[in-house]
Amino acid sequence: MHTATTDYRLSGWRGEFVHPSIEQAFRRHSEADAARSLRRALLVWASLLLLFGLMDYSALGSGYDLFLLFGWRLATAAVLLLLYWQLRSKPSLVSDGYAVTAAEVFGSVLFFMLYFLRHDMVSWVIAVVAISLLALFMFIPNRVYLSLLAAAFLSIGMMACVAARGMGADKVIGLGFILALPTAVGFFTALRWQLAQRQQYALLMQVISSNRDLQDEIKRREALEAELKRQATTDPLTGLFNRRQYEMLFQRERERCSRLQQEMSLCVMDLDHFKRINDQYGHDVGDTVLKHVAQHLSCALRHSDVVGRFGGEEFILILPDTGLEQAVAVLNRLREALAETPVPVQGELLPVSATFGVTTVQPDDFDLEVIIRRADQALYEGKGAGRNRVMTA
Repeated sequence: MHTATTDYRLSGWRGEFVHPSIEQAFRRHSEADAARSLRRALLVWASLLLLFGLMDYSALGSGYDLFLLFGWRLATAAVLLLLYWQLRSKPSLVSDGYAVTAAEVFGSVLFFMLYFLRHDMVSWVIAVVAISLLALFMFIPNRVYLSLLAAAFLSIGMMACVAARGMGADKVIGLGFILALPTAVGFFTALRWQLAQRQQYALLMQVISSNRDLQDEIKRREALEAELKRQATTDPLTGLFNRRQYEMLFQRERERCSRLQQEMSLCVMDLDHFKRINDQYGHDVGDTVLKHVAQHLSCALRHSDVVGRFGGEEFILILPDTGLEQAVAVLNRLREALAETPVPVQGELLPVSATFGVTTVQPDDFDLEVIIRRADQALYEGKGAGRNRVMTA
């Protein structure tokens, strides 16, 4: 599980995460939507610039002032459209904010030119500047403190223009207070919005992290459950079914074969001279031989057959839908294949053979122990007859 606590603290004046990597992750998460919003805002801005240029012609005629003012409108529109085009392939420009801020500063110069060239609309220019200050924060996606810098440039620039025209200090200061109001409203509105966005993102990431932890825990529990089930049903050394499991499977298959009137055989298999292998090579080699035989049995028999470890070097083979004659043929093939597959041990090939005792499960056979004793008796007869053979009972 993810035990590390993620730092989702927020800066109260920047409206950003304190931790740089989390802030970068948030910007990557939201930059596609922000880029789409900014592109729409840039198109509207560029369109308004060119549209209001028609009013310049009616007021200024076709003189130098018109060409200067309309030329700056065209230059500003070109900058905005260039940024619009770049955002199609580089949405990260809106996340960084510097390109957006540069465009805002460049566009602000138009208001200074309007103030000096359009004497008929000085008060109107100041009103539009106040509206534009709000728009910088509320309609143009950007980082809050960068929007504040652009707003400060526009406000201080307008105050400088008023001072340059010989207005008194009281009017300059008054203008500063007037422009400070939309700046403050825009700043705190944008700040609150940015903080809310990041709080929602932090909540989303925490939910995703919790879901991931939950999924990991579910997978861990499923793996543990599967392992416990495997341990409860299989022999830990060979991986074959243990006594409890093969007894349960035997009852199920016996009932099925009885219902379908099919024959069924059971075999007890014992490795020949296994004690000699343990005494000569050690128990580790003996375990290797048992694993080898278990793997051989699992691969050679059908998926429907049941193979279990009876104990020590003995194995139980349950063969559903198999009569005695067919079982003998199957076991002889198995015996021959086992004898032809020696086990590599300590640089030599160790031959392995086995003796099989097989019996048919009769319709009135309900006790597995009785059936096993019958097959076991055939096994001992095979041992006495020289081993490495299949005997029936």
